[in-house]
Formats: sequence, structure tokens, C-alpha cells
Amino acid sequence: MKNEDPMIFCSEQGKVKISDDIIMTIARKSVNDIEGILSIAGGFPGGVQALFSKNTATKAGVRIEKADKSIHLNLSLEVAYGTPIPKLVEEAQKKVKEAIEAMTEIPVENVNIFVHDIKVMEES
Repeated sequence: MKNEDPMIFCSEQGKVKISDDIIMTIARKSVNDIEGILSIAGGFPGGVQALFSKNTATKAGVRIEKADKSIHLNLSLEVAYGTPIPKLVEEAQKKVKEAIEAMTEIPVENVNIFVHDIKVMEES
């Protein structure tokens, strides 16, 4: 029987399963140091069906959708006013993909970013 879950690895010694929470934590941590990202939280556009799919996991602004041998990630970000959003999104996509693939060896097909809010930073 062939294993199609990208989160499970089989070897001669046994199985290793990487939890959805680990992937979501890696995604959140990999964008923490990007200037202009204020938080990773919030809702996602789309239907209710994705919330109840067995191939989808969502927590704190990160959603994982499992394909046959890879994953798709969706991040919901709040950014600082004045930040060039296209540049920020490109950097976040690259860092998330590289971090997850380096730490887990799970192929990441794409990283979709949803900017759900922009905050004006008050000067002190």
C-alpha cells in the first residue's frame, strides 16, 4: 500500500508523522523577522467547506491544504502602513517555502498570502 500523505515518512525503522501544528509553527516563525509584518492572524477569504475538509488544517493565520505528495499554505497577514506589499509578500513566500522544505523535506507547492489588514504605526 502506497502512502500518499505528504506528512508521513516511512523508513525501515518505522513511520514518522509531522503534525500540522509543526508546519504552521515553522511558517509563522519564518516570517517573524520580516520588517513590515505586524502579525500573522485573522481570517481567510473563501467558503466554509475548507474549514471542515480533512485535508485542511487552520490555526492562527496559517492554513495548510494537503495534496497527494505536497502541501499548499495560506497565510493571513497584518502589515504596517507604507510597507511595499508586493515586495513583502514575495519575501514571505520565499522564506516560508524554504524553511518548511529545509526542516521537513515536505514539498511546498505554493504559499498564498492574504493581507487582511494594514495598521498605521503611531510615532512616539
